[in-house]
Amino acid sequence: MMSTEGWIVLSTIITVTLVVVKGKQPVLAMLDARSEKIRRTLEEAEQLKAEAETLLAESQKKQRDALQTAQKIIDHAKETAVRIQEEAEENLEQSLKRREAQLLDRISRAESAAVAQIRNKAVDLATQAAGALLEDAMAKRGPKLVDEAIEEIPACLSA
Repeated sequence: MMSTEGWIVLSTIITVTLVVVKGKQPVLAMLDARSEKIRRTLEEAEQLKAEAETLLAESQKKQRDALQTAQKIIDHAKETAVRIQEEAEENLEQSLKRREAQLLDRISRAESAAVAQIRNKAVDLATQAAGALLEDAMAKRGPKLVDEAIEEIPACLSA
């Protein structure tokens, strides 16, 4: 017969053998399932990484496109602003030229009116002076002229 220790060793060996033989399949199946789950998770992570990289590339491209579009808009706005400024300067210059021409025309008309007014005043003064001189001359020589005219009448009638 065997001793207790022998039985313990034998029962331990049998138990381990049974556990290995009977438990090997479930443990291996569990490990296979776990490794399959890990593999699927890794594949999914790889797909998600690839999608994320694709989305990142698309986002970067969209950002570059948006920056280019914004730069084009800014450039166009600058060009438009320069064109509008040039047009405004040209319009201002033309307006100033028109106003200058109008003012020169007004000055010319005012000058002509002033000259005409001075001429009229000079004519009035000359007429008044001539009238005053004639009146004075008539006052001095008036009676003599009448007497001389009367004396010349018979001579004119006889001729």
